[in-house]
Amino acid sequence: MSMPTELAAVQRGADDRILRGVRQVGRIDLASADWQRQEHGVDVLVLSEDPVSGASTFALRTPPGLVYPGYAHFQDCDQDLFQLEGEFQLDELLSSREGDYLFRPAGTVCVHGEGSGGGIIIASLGRRPVRVMFEGHPGPGTGHYRVDRPSCDHPVEPMVVRPGAVDWLPSGLSPLVDLRRLRGEPGQPCTEAGASVHSPWGADAVCLLRIRAGFAGRMPLWPGHTFEMLATAGRARIDGRPWYRGCYAFGGPGHVTEVETDLVLYLRCFSNSRCAELSYDELLARALEHIHLPDLA
Repeated sequence: MSMPTELAAVQRGADDRILRGVRQVGRIDLASADWQRQEHGVDVLVLSEDPVSGASTFALRTPPGLVYPGYAHFQDCDQDLFQLEGEFQLDELLSSREGDYLFRPAGTVCVHGEGSGGGIIIASLGRRPVRVMFEGHPGPGTGHYRVDRPSCDHPVEPMVVRPGAVDWLPSGLSPLVDLRRLRGEPGQPCTEAGASVHSPWGADAVCLLRIRAGFAGRMPLWPGHTFEMLATAGRARIDGRPWYRGCYAFGGPGHVTEVETDLVLYLRCFSNSRCAELSYDELLARALEHIHLPDLA
């Protein structure tokens, strides 16, 4: 159930914190989950969503030879994209390959020419999107530039990060844990591209986290954050359950982890310092307090 548009604007608490819906999801295995067939032979799997803001993460499994009959457009929400496997043609010139990360801030133009040779891409939206057709694109070529800045005034531009272009660095969490920064600084709030009233589930940072074989203990994550994680390689047991490529979860740290072979996680980090999470009913009740009905007497 989605919050009515006229109520969704009430997204700041009394202490000026950004309000967003509760979003907790236990382990999902993409290999055994119930995917839903959509048009053009594309399968969709919703991984997590916030019914208050409409923010969501979903997986798209595309068939070989896919061509979207789309036109140039943009959406009014931030998007994080991660190519888990295969490849996706983003337009006539730009494509993403396995391991690539893309950031599309609100207003990023996507043009015709989208398609795929087959694969799985993970898409995360900072809020419920509104798709706007765009007739000002100059013709065949690449999109991935911004035109709609009023819907999102932070200065970060669209980006594509190839996995080989970023070095593994010490994480500071444990000698057995390294990271690859994809966007932002893990463990730190980001005012340029993190949570906002417009996109309450905008990620403050995105990275790859590598936990080496032999690690045993609490999941090594930064305090004061909520995390979205997807295993891309390795094997481990987390809270007694097996984790391997294609396992997903959304929630807080504190999981008991035993790593068998180097576990690599695609990790989206959400600072809790400027945000508060409420249930749909709690936020609805708060919004109703701001509605003044006319006096019909």
